[in-house]
Amino acid sequence: MPEGHTLHRLAARIEELFVGRPWSVSSPQGRFEAGAAQLDGRIPHRAEAWGKHLFVHVDDQVWHVHLGLYGAFTFGGDESFLEALGGTASLGAPRIAAADSPLETDEHGWVIPEPPRGAVRARLRTRHGWADLRGPATCQVLTAPELTSVLKRLGPDPLRSVTSSTEPGAEAFLHGLSTRRIPVAQALMDQRVIAGVGNIYRAESLFLEQIDPALAARDLDQTRARALWNRLTQQLQDGVAEGIIRTLRGAATTGSQGTRRHWVYQHQGTGCLRCGSEIRRAELAGRMLYWCPGCQTH
Repeated sequence: MPEGHTLHRLAARIEELFVGRPWSVSSPQGRFEAGAAQLDGRIPHRAEAWGKHLFVHVDDQVWHVHLGLYGAFTFGGDESFLEALGGTASLGAPRIAAADSPLETDEHGWVIPEPPRGAVRARLRTRHGWADLRGPATCQVLTAPELTSVLKRLGPDPLRSVTSSTEPGAEAFLHGLSTRRIPVAQALMDQRVIAGVGNIYRAESLFLEQIDPALAARDLDQTRARALWNRLTQQLQDGVAEGIIRTLRGAATTGSQGTRRHWVYQHQGTGCLRCGSEIRRAELAGRMLYWCPGCQTH
């Protein structure tokens, strides 16, 4: 599932390519026809992310997308549109690449998109290009009260907290941990505790802060909890800047298995690069947890 940095990159992409411009919205698959009709022909005025959720504001309504495990946006368009994409034609789960074929324009001078491929839930179209959404877990149009209800279920997002003094941040995260008896590794995957953290960031942040993943969340002292928040904030910021999750840097990133981006994630059965202990994997609350028993002891 795409983690928070991907959604913030996606929001920035929608902001750059569609916000403030007339657009058309359709549902080639047919499952979003009613919602598309509510958005079609209007002008979006803001796109933002909160954790793993995308919100596109269109007048008094909000288009809400959660990519889930399989969702992704694929982009295509003319030269000016592709230049704004920065070379990335897809965001989300691995998806169909945009076709590389000559484009024509219609009688209004809008680029004519390629025919939809696969089950396209929603197609956004503007003068110079388009975006296709496939496989989302959530794709709906919300009213303002419905948006408020969704946001109340989300914890603080580190990427929002670093850009706004009004967003809940470290203190809300510390409070959320202090009220939960569950393992801290499980708490980090609870989007009510912290929004945007997924399996990779969970494993890598706990390793780098040398926190035992089985430690009860409420037993993590505030100094270490704050350091964990800061670690996650930096990792998410790096993810936005680089477009990938890379927590391991320097000479240790290359070896017999090629380029390595992570310390423990999906490296079970190998020796820890710090202490040599065998990295372990176990299921926790339906997700795989990766950790080093030699480094993460308290």
